[in-house]
Amino acid sequence: MTSQPTLAFFGATGGCASATLARALKDGYRATALARTPSKLTKLLESKFMLSSDVLSNLTIVQGSISDANAVRQVLAPPNHLVDIIVSGIGGTPKLTWSIYPVTLTDPTICETATVSIISALRNLANEGIATTSSGKKPVLITISTTGISDRKRDVPLLLYPLYHWLLSVPHVDKKKMEQLIVKASDGSPNAALRDFIVVRPTLLTDGAEQGVAKVRAGWESYGADTRVKAQADKGPGPQLGWTIGREDVGGWIFEEGIKNTEKWEGKCVSLTY
Repeated sequence: MTSQPTLAFFGATGGCASATLARALKDGYRATALARTPSKLTKLLESKFMLSSDVLSNLTIVQGSISDANAVRQVLAPPNHLVDIIVSGIGGTPKLTWSIYPVTLTDPTICETATVSIISALRNLANEGIATTSSGKKPVLITISTTGISDRKRDVPLLLYPLYHWLLSVPHVDKKKMEQLIVKASDGSPNAALRDFIVVRPTLLTDGAEQGVAKVRAGWESYGADTRVKAQADKGPGPQLGWTIGREDVGGWIFEEGIKNTEKWEGKCVSLTY
C-alpha cells in the first residue's frame, strides 16, 4: 500500500480550497498551508467543517503572505522534500470601477503574482538541492481557474458571454496569465519546476448547499498547443457547458479526483459544472 501524498495549500481560506483541505484532513492526509492569520484558517476548519483537534494535527500552518519567499518555501518543503501536490486557490477580491470594464480586482494581478511566487520558490529550492518529493518526483500543481478563457472551445452558455467577456475581463486576464505560467513550468524539460498540472475551471461559483461530487459534470481539454496528455494527439472531449457550481462541490471534486486520482487528470484543463 502506497503512502498518501503530502499536500500544500495556498489560498486555503477560500471556499473551494478550504473545502478541499477539510476533506483531505478528514481522510488522514498531511498538509501544510499558508495563511496571513493562522487562527482564521483554524477557526474556519473548526466551525464550518467541524474538524476536531486530532484531525487538525495533520495540518501545519505557516504564517505569511504569498509575497513572503521564506514562508512559501516552508509550505512547499516541510522540511527536506517537496510536497507531492500543490493546491492553489488564490484569487482576488472584486472591485467595481467606472471604466469600460466595470469589475476589476483589488489586486488585478494576484493570480499571476502568486504563481510566480510559487514557481520561483520551487526553483530556489531546486538550487538548494531540494528538487523532488520523497518519491523522487517533482510535484503536481492543481490550480483553481475559471471557464470563459479557453482558446479551444466555447465553455460557457451563449447568454453568459457578456458577463464573461466584458464584465469579468480583468479577472480573466489574470487567470489566463496564471495558467500560462503553470503550463510553462511543467513543460517536461529537466529544469521544469513541476511534473505536471491540473487546471480546474469551474463555472460561476455559488455558496449553495453541497450536492455531492456525483452531481458534478466534468469535461476536459488540453491546454492550447500542449500535447502531453496521455494520448499525444488527443485534445480532449471538450468542456461541459453549464451555469453554476457550488464551492463545496468544487472542493469535493478536487479532493476525490484531483488529489486521489491525480494521474487521470494530469495535463488537463477540467471544466466543472452541475
